Amino acid sequence: MTGMFTKTAAIAAAGLALTSGANATLISFSDPSGLAAEAEFTLLNPNQIQIRLQNTSTGVPMGFESADQLLTGLSWNSFGVVGQTITGGSGITGPTSSSIGFSITDVGPGDDIGGEWGHGAGPISGLLNHFISGNTSGLTLFGGANLDGPAGADGPQAGLVASPILVALGGVGAIQDEIIVTINLSLAQPNLDFLKDTELLVEFGSSAAFIRVPTPGSLALFGVAGLAAARRRR
Repeated sequence: MTGMFTKTAAIAAAGLALTSGANATLISFSDPSGLAAEAEFTLLNPNQIQIRLQNTSTGVPMGFESADQLLTGLSWNSFGVVGQTITGGSGITGPTSSSIGFSITDVGPGDDIGGEWGHGAGPISGLLNHFISGNTSGLTLFGGANLDGPAGADGPQAGLVASPILVALGGVGAIQDEIIVTINLSLAQPNLDFLKDTELLVEFGSSAAFIRVPTPGSLALFGVAGLAAARRRR
């Protein structure tokens, strides 16, 4: 399956690898341009899922600007439990991650970033039914101190930048290169089997690019995804 990257009119294909354990599933998104991400889901208990989200990019499409390279969201279509919703949560930087160029307060490993990231329900602005994001559309912040720019989410600022940085940030605040989010759920979640059957999507920038994993259940080990992109204002 292929998709069109409209900003540069390039055609690209993206790949996915999925590895599952008893209570954890690692999903790796990649595109020939070098854009890449990892999302590791861990079922902590029936009402909480932890998501480790990392920008693993090694390149970007031609024409990408500083903010376009930032990983700003992850979304998926279904939990596999009727009526399941995200009710809240929290977010911290990864154990080796820190911010770069935050305008108010820079953070180090394990620090709270709930004032810059949150959760929401879609579909909205290209995102699927359930999402975590640093962009503004439809977002409920996890809650915490304002670290960068105006109060509230102001993505793509505070998005995740790869290590090493691929395009000079030019004053845009970012986190290098991982966050760990815990989402609270409205209903008991028995397992992570929904990840084998749901569509997933990662977003870069403010709708600068999406890497999408199609449905249904062909994700036993490998699947195929498409890269679609459009520049839109949020």
